[in-house]
Amino acid sequence: KLIPAATDDEGIVPSLLRETLARCGDCPAKVMYVNPTGNNPTGVSMSEARLREIYDIACEYNIIILEDDPYYFINFVEDLPTSFLKLDTEGRVLRFDSFSKTVSAGIRLGYVTGPQPLIDIMTLDIMSSAGYASTLAQVVVSELLNKWGHQGYLNHVYSLREEYRKKRDVM
Repeated sequence: KLIPAATDDEGIVPSLLRETLARCGDCPAKVMYVNPTGNNPTGVSMSEARLREIYDIACEYNIIILEDDPYYFINFVEDLPTSFLKLDTEGRVLRFDSFSKTVSAGIRLGYVTGPQPLIDIMTLDIMSSAGYASTLAQVVVSELLNKWGHQGYLNHVYSLREEYRKKRDVM
C-alpha cells in the first residue's frame, strides 16, 4: 500500500509525516522512498535539518529509507549535500546513485550503498529475479572510473554542474 507524504518547499514535512504514520495503525509503513536532492519534478532539495528530522521519524517508526539520489552530484550548492546515509547510525538507509546523470544518459547503470545485511538481501533478490545490468555498460564505467580515480570522477561531476548552471542561468 502506497502512502503519499505531504511536502513543502523543503521536501517531506516532518509533522505531517508523523501524523500520517500515526494513522497507519495496523499496517505500519516499512519503507520510505525519498529523493532528497533535486526531487523530480519539483526540484526541491532537503536541508540537513530536514533530513535529520525525517531520519529521526524513520528510527521512531522502524522504517527503512530508500534514498534515491540521482542528482546528488549535479546540484547547484557549493559542497555536496548531506545524505541520509551519512546520518545513518542504525543501518536503515539504502542509498541509490546513478551514472545515468553523470556519465551517460543511456547507460542505465547505478550503484547502491548501505549496511551489508540490507545489501545481501537486495543481492539475493536481484540474482533470483531481475538479472543484471548490461555487462558492456559495467565494463565501460568500471574502466572509466579506474582511469579517472575518485578525484577525477568528482572533477568530472563538478564540471558538469558548471555546464548545467550555465544552462539554468540562460533559461
